[in-house]
Amino acid sequence: MRSHLTRQVFRQILHNEPITHLQCYAQSTLRQYRKQRVPLCLSSTLRRPLFGFSRKPPREIKSTDLDQGHEQLIELCNLLAVKARPPPAHKIAKAFRDFFYAKANSRSPLEDHQFQHAITAFKHLQKETGDGSFGLTAEDLQTALKALTRRKPHQQPESRVELARLLFEELRLRADKTSSENDSFVYERLDLAPYVRILSQSGNTSKAWELVEEYWKRGLMKDSLTLWHHLLRGFAREGKEDEILQTIDLMRANEVAFDVDAHQALTLAYIRLGDLQSTKRWYVHPIDSEGTPSARLNVMILKLCINQKDFQWGQDIVTKILDQNPDKDAWDVIFQWASAKGKGVDEVERMMNVMIETNTKTGNNIRPDIYTINELIDLANKMNDSYTAERYVALAHKWKIPLNAQTCLLQLDYRINIGDLDGARHVYKDLQSYEVSGGKDVPLINKLILALCNAKTQDYGSIMGLVEDLTERKARFDPATVSALCLLHLKRNELHDVIDLLQTHAFHYDIEERAFVRDTFVNFCLDRNNNTAMAWDAYTISRQIFTETERDTRTKLMNEFFARKRSDMATHVFGHMRQSPFPHRRPTADTYTQCLEGIAKQADTNSMEIVHNMLKLDSEVEPDTRLHNALMMVYSACGQHDRSLDFWDDIVYSREGPTYDSIRIALRACQLTPFGERRARDIWRRLQRFEIEVTKEIYEAYVAALAGQGLIAESTELVGMMEKEAGHKPDAISLGVLYNASPGSVKKAQVEEWIKANYPGVWDELESMGRLRPRGRDEIFIVDSYARDAASASEAALQAKSVDDEEDEAEKWE
Repeated sequence: MRSHLTRQVFRQILHNEPITHLQCYAQSTLRQYRKQRVPLCLSSTLRRPLFGFSRKPPREIKSTDLDQGHEQLIELCNLLAVKARPPPAHKIAKAFRDFFYAKANSRSPLEDHQFQHAITAFKHLQKETGDGSFGLTAEDLQTALKALTRRKPHQQPESRVELARLLFEELRLRADKTSSENDSFVYERLDLAPYVRILSQSGNTSKAWELVEEYWKRGLMKDSLTLWHHLLRGFAREGKEDEILQTIDLMRANEVAFDVDAHQALTLAYIRLGDLQSTKRWYVHPIDSEGTPSARLNVMILKLCINQKDFQWGQDIVTKILDQNPDKDAWDVIFQWASAKGKGVDEVERMMNVMIETNTKTGNNIRPDIYTINELIDLANKMNDSYTAERYVALAHKWKIPLNAQTCLLQLDYRINIGDLDGARHVYKDLQSYEVSGGKDVPLINKLILALCNAKTQDYGSIMGLVEDLTERKARFDPATVSALCLLHLKRNELHDVIDLLQTHAFHYDIEERAFVRDTFVNFCLDRNNNTAMAWDAYTISRQIFTETERDTRTKLMNEFFARKRSDMATHVFGHMRQSPFPHRRPTADTYTQCLEGIAKQADTNSMEIVHNMLKLDSEVEPDTRLHNALMMVYSACGQHDRSLDFWDDIVYSREGPTYDSIRIALRACQLTPFGERRARDIWRRLQRFEIEVTKEIYEAYVAALAGQGLIAESTELVGMMEKEAGHKPDAISLGVLYNASPGSVKKAQVEEWIKANYPGVWDELESMGRLRPRGRDEIFIVDSYARDAASASEAALQAKSVDDEEDEAEKWE
């Protein structure tokens, strides 16, 4: 008896590697890339090189950068989703408290998914804790409520309002339990302002209106006038002018004047929205006590006129500003007005001289400064006029006005916009000598990194210098910047850098931003210009970081690896879906079908058995006819034709019944099954008995089933009757199917002679289609999907053999 202790077994023993059976699932994991380690688990084996000096220790992967307490909130949500035992309540309360205190200290808004995590934790604490405070004090709740007032632009998730409502109602409930009614009211009033602000920011101003009216009647102090301003701004954002008028009437009914501050708050809301017509309408709206619009409001309106290019109304505003003895801010916007109307730098300079002379006569010492210059440069940038912006910088030098950090940022902006990256890097070096507060330079440095990454010639050293500067400052990278850097590192095979970048930044993005970065990895995998090893690396990293990736995207990646002739990798992608604890990410019957069809094209028996075993254990998937078709197809492709026809029996006796594809696949399975002509004739008799229309494809499959059993005479007779039975004349495909199905060279020679005799012009057409010789089979013509699948399976087998040979060679040298 032959020994099973092969050379490969001895190698595995010597290298302390596990020994696996052909049908063991772990075997495919080891086989796919022994030479390529999974990036997140890179090999840490140390070798001893020349002179005995050990190499430097392996680089460690950065841990996930999460806000304090957020990791515990995520863990709770995951445990509750799979109905597992959650952590103790006191740990959840501590995580909730730590999370919101961290947000309050960093003054950063919550991301979309963080709202949902906080809601789940808060509701869990309310439900599971018998104590009325459930581990959170009123101060903790107030801190959380105030943290919710900060938001990203255009961020209006319903979960934000829901969390604010839960916090406010809990604070209100606790206030009702206080000993004094007056103390209770004061307690609630302190929490009302942030809640009203959140409601008015999130499209729920009507609810905020009801709360303000209720509390005002109970005696809100006059220092709460900002509540009315929140209402006015909220209704302005929602475009509800009728409600604004009702709010003004309610203010007056409660002896609250619509004064200059209220008028300014409302008009500025429309200015921020860029709504010029509404701004005009409310600017002229009467102010109580015959008040007039503030000087600041006039300045803001003139800026809006510049942006909207409404020079007619803007001229009226300029006249009003000049009539009010303008201050320096007003003069600055007047210079911008002149520049926007087309006056050149020289003309603006003459206006500055006139301003200085006029103010000197009146005793005012108003002179242009760097803030004046910066506003003019900013206007030139908005007009995409980098030449004028550069001239204003020169004007600052001429007037001996020292530049500041804002000037450098504006220079950096217009140099990037015109593609002057060398000039942008020079400006960035100048920027290092200034102190920039509040991270104002971070967006532009992100923009510079992105521009350098997208340049035709990439300066890797400059890019990494910028990245290191921001990393040392612990600044956040934009999603576009992270995507560009990940793409750069992937192409350079710098997997550690990709992982570190994602671990640091990806968990601080909202759902849409994470999807943007994830799509970069997906598109990288789908790009055939990237080899399969690089695509697998990108997928492995993406799977670890973006666990929320939906089923459709994972299915697309699975099919991509099938298209790359790597059914083992595609099966792993499918297995990762199958292992997900969340039902909406696990494979459906359609996913199983696509996977099995991909395996069938490459005739991978190992992958077939793995996926079929998964299906047997999957209680959530009920096989339908399409899935049974895929099972028939894959078992037939792997040479197990008898097993394939067992699924035909399941289809026949199912409620859904067979489709045309089922019949065609079953007939093809009969082609190579021992005594398959009996099953084929039985199927054919059923078709005739039930008077089912026979298509060209089914007729060809029946011909192939008989030809595959060596019944050449009967097969050729059927081909001659094809036009009568199926309504189609025999063509090159029909005759090619007959030739391909014929077993052995002798039978093929008979068919060839018959075709040349009866269809003389068709043989040349078949020759033009091309031939191939699949492994272990006779030569066939490439005329249909079965021939193409045979070619694909043969190519995949050769590719797998090449990979095995490379691994054996690598082990030999090791």
